Amino acid sequence: MGGIVWNEWARLMCLTSSFVIFVGGMMGVFQPLPAFSVLGNLSGLYAMPLPILPVILVVLGIMIWVMEYPLILSDYFNGPSSYMPKVAFYIPVAVLSLLEAQTLNGGVYLAIGTIAYMMAVRADFLKQASASGSFGRRMP
Repeated sequence: MGGIVWNEWARLMCLTSSFVIFVGGMMGVFQPLPAFSVLGNLSGLYAMPLPILPVILVVLGIMIWVMEYPLILSDYFNGPSSYMPKVAFYIPVAVLSLLEAQTLNGGVYLAIGTIAYMMAVRADFLKQASASGSFGRRMP
């Protein structure tokens, strides 16, 4: 598959994950359920007045949606040069969303979308290398 196909598939996966992370974070604000029982003992992440991790995930879900469905600056967010910053941002967000039970599926979707973005980078790199004719050293 080409880089455009990988990019569109990754974009749709990340849009889906942003919705799941946002809704799961909203659910986690009212009824926090840590995915691991050890996290329930941490008072900073799941304090009674306002759980911090679900609020952070709500904000990150909105940020992912803004990055994947841009209203302005569409060339900046959708060009091949923006794949690696997205990957660098999505990996910690996927790990954070795996810590909350309500956003577990969104974290898996985001991890799959991140892998698809890496495949788009690979396809774009191979396309540039084949256009320049330099796949490595040439044998004499």
